[in-house]
Amino acid sequence: MYYLFIINDLSLGDRFFSGKEIADQLLANNHWVFTPTTPNIKKLNPKDKVIVYIAGKGNRYFYANFEITGEVKEHALKPSGELEEVLYNIFPLSCQIKVLKIWDKPIDIASVKEDLKFITDKKNYGLFFRQSTKLIGEDDYNLIVNKG
Repeated sequence: MYYLFIINDLSLGDRFFSGKEIADQLLANNHWVFTPTTPNIKKLNPKDKVIVYIAGKGNRYFYANFEITGEVKEHALKPSGELEEVLYNIFPLSCQIKVLKIWDKPIDIASVKEDLKFITDKKNYGLFFRQSTKLIGEDDYNLIVNKG
C-alpha cells in the first residue's frame, strides 16, 4: 500500500516546531509517531511505502519517502530533546521506518497537482491534505517519487 503522511507546523503555547523540523527529527530517528485515532492506522503494515508532505502556510511540498519496517505499537521511546519530548507525549504509538530518500529539492505541490489522481478538485487541493495520513495509488506514489 502507498500513503502520504502529512505534517503541519506545531504550536504549543510559546513553543513552535516547523513541519520540516518535525519530519527531520522523525526521519533521523527512523521511526514515525501516531495517535490511536490516526486515520488508516490499522491498515499500516511493514513494506508499505510512504511519502512525507509538509503542509501549511509557506510550505505545501513533498519532502521525502520511506518504507514502514515495523508494526505500529505503543512505544517506549526516550526523548533526547524538547521536540522529541513533545512528540512522544502527544503521539503514544510508533513504528520503525527505513528512509529511502530525503529530496535535495522538495517537490512543490503546484508542480504536480494537475497530474495526481487522488486530487480530484485541483482548485481546492488543500482539502486532500487535511488528514495526517492518506492512502494513495501506486501511480501517484511513483509520479511523486520519480520527480524527487
